[in-house]
Amino acid sequence: MSAGLCGVTSRSHTIRLRAVAVLLVLGTPLLSGCSGSARVHTITLGSKRISTTSPLIIRIDPDECYWWINDKGRLCIAMRKANWSPLSKLLEREFLLSFVLGDPPAGPARNYRVDRRTLRSRRRAGYSHTRAASLGGIVTVWDYGGETLKGRFRITAVRQSYLVLTGWRAGGRVLVVGEFTAVHNRGRGESILARTEEDKMARPPARTKPPSVQVQSQDAQTDKSKSTSTKRDGQ
Repeated sequence: MSAGLCGVTSRSHTIRLRAVAVLLVLGTPLLSGCSGSARVHTITLGSKRISTTSPLIIRIDPDECYWWINDKGRLCIAMRKANWSPLSKLLEREFLLSFVLGDPPAGPARNYRVDRRTLRSRRRAGYSHTRAASLGGIVTVWDYGGETLKGRFRITAVRQSYLVLTGWRAGGRVLVVGEFTAVHNRGRGESILARTEEDKMARPPARTKPPSVQVQSQDAQTDKSKSTSTKRDGQ
């Protein structure tokens, strides 16, 4: 009798576990649809040396991705991936990335040129910390005006690594490529963007148009000199 009860209990437990697994599989797309998603690939550039142990391409799949228009009328995008561990900080991972682009698209799609203000990112893997800022590249977005904003990017960035003894130090250039599906959420997006700008990583002010300078022709300068000389003679 006891063995029979144990068998029933075991089968019931197995059924519950399978049901939970099915719910998780079915619920994942729904959750990602509410918070957006992305795929980011980072490739180390440079020809002086190549690591024999580090991965050639680092892939991260953020499960949060948001877009909004900031107070200056610029299109912003921010994404995040986090893996927490109750056991040890060495097992924890977090990745943050943000874009500040130009004016929102006038139509359903637009290409944006990347400058030094466009991208900021941070990555923490255990006690290892890296961060990056863009140098140049391109971001393209489409489906603007719909429920989600989609896009792709290819960006060259400069990366820094953090060591306890030396602090932040140069880590060379990287190529960052990927794609995203972002949902509109300004509050959540701004909180991620703010974290990418911590520790003196704030974006510099946008360039302002230089004042125009009038350059007079040689004939105009000669006429002005003659006019000044005539007035002096009259006095």
